Amino acid sequence: MSIPLSKCVAKEEHKEMKMKNCIKYGFTFFALLFIGLGGILAQEKDKTLPVANEEYKESKFAEAEANYRISNSKFPNRSVSPFNLGNAIYKQNQASEAKYAYAKALKNARSRTQKHKAYHNLGNVFMKEKDYTQAVEAYKNALRNNPADEQTRYNFALAKKMLKENPPKDNKVH
Repeated sequence: MSIPLSKCVAKEEHKEMKMKNCIKYGFTFFALLFIGLGGILAQEKDKTLPVANEEYKESKFAEAEANYRISNSKFPNRSVSPFNLGNAIYKQNQASEAKYAYAKALKNARSRTQKHKAYHNLGNVFMKEKDYTQAVEAYKNALRNNPADEQTRYNFALAKKMLKENPPKDNKVH
């Protein structure tokens, strides 16, 4: 007994279709797997930041500064390293230089909390430089991002008081 030719052709077409589907689904699976692994592997871990944080805790501010700079160069779009860099520099009594690190942290900040902290510390820098006008503005911006922070509110009031007692000198020539 022989199988009609039409059934053989149908079976062959069915096998071929099964094989194509298998290849198609297999390709899709491996493509998604590759894309997923690529995304995971692309997220490089910052190994320098925890080391710098530990040095900062141990009051090794110069060492922490160096490691924050390394972290910042490897991950230039993050706000944590420039913020912490600013803190390490500030602790070394280089307030004017810390200002640039806080400005970069502000540029990269994505949350109101990050902006609040950077503006607050920028206000501290301006207070140390006796630039009370800028300090008032920095604290005002910090309060815009976290109106509940009492320390910032106190610093803002102090900066306004200092500005009133020490108005900016007029640079006009008479």
